[in-house]
Amino acid sequence: MIALAMTASYLSHAVMWIWHVAQLCAVGLGVWALIDTVRRSDQHFIAADKRTKRFWLAVNAVGVAVVALMGAASMLGLLGVVANAVYLADVRPALNYYRSVRVRSRIRRPGRGDSGRGAGGRRR
Repeated sequence: MIALAMTASYLSHAVMWIWHVAQLCAVGLGVWALIDTVRRSDQHFIAADKRTKRFWLAVNAVGVAVVALMGAASMLGLLGVVANAVYLADVRPALNYYRSVRVRSRIRRPGRGDSGRGAGGRRR
């Protein structure tokens, strides 16, 4: 009987910690969505046809606030998590399409120490 009571106690503590970790993950998800929204340009939202930046700032800010205050397991908290997840899963990839492209390569010329390449850019 004692073993059963100890098992129940350990499981209740484990479930409590799992809920705390899930709560932190939900808040982290919302903060990530909010920071990503702040860093984007207004024109990207218009070009991607995904509402406006102010709309998504409001949605993500309210989502973070509701999850932090009411918990992710409440009905409004669940809606906040879903709103932040929609931004990250749908809007963010559409905005990434309009991000400026950075080219990190340099022009390689034959015979100028281009790491094992011979004339014409072919391997030796």
